[in-house]
Amino acid sequence: MATYTSVVSMLTKVLGAFNYHLGLWARNTAGVLLASMLIMILMQVFFRYVLNDSLTWTEELSKYSMVWVACLVAPWAYRENLNVSIEMLADALPPSLKKLSEALITFLVIAVSAIFLAYSLSFWQSGLTITASSVPVKLAVFYSCIPFMFAALILVGIERLLLQSLPEQSSQQGAA
Repeated sequence: MATYTSVVSMLTKVLGAFNYHLGLWARNTAGVLLASMLIMILMQVFFRYVLNDSLTWTEELSKYSMVWVACLVAPWAYRENLNVSIEMLADALPPSLKKLSEALITFLVIAVSAIFLAYSLSFWQSGLTITASSVPVKLAVFYSCIPFMFAALILVGIERLLLQSLPEQSSQQGAA
């Protein structure tokens, strides 16, 4: 049991450090994209209402940036337990059932993310043949955030499963 715990602890630390840094990069990139969205929208308003000449590309790039922001912060939010959850039922369960239900939910997140990852890769591949309407960029560039999100969710889910498999005293999320 001690060997299992030490191996799982080591795997959790390595995967936790990777997930932490990946999440930090994704969160910061999302912040930059949010700022660029704001600038694009302000430019569009200025050009449309002051110069009376609309920019054709700002709306499309703002939409893609918004999707990228959502995809980038989803794994970080999942790792930091910032997603919306209803815990009334889980809190009413005995500790052993609560731990089992958390592991089951984590496993389901991994399974659903794996299914969506497979579909998102073919979706991304279809974007290699299509160019965006207002900018000369293949849609695969914009679609690439979707497989990233599902792959990162799987990694975070694996980290959570490893943490949930540790005995209570060492199952604190300590990868920072």
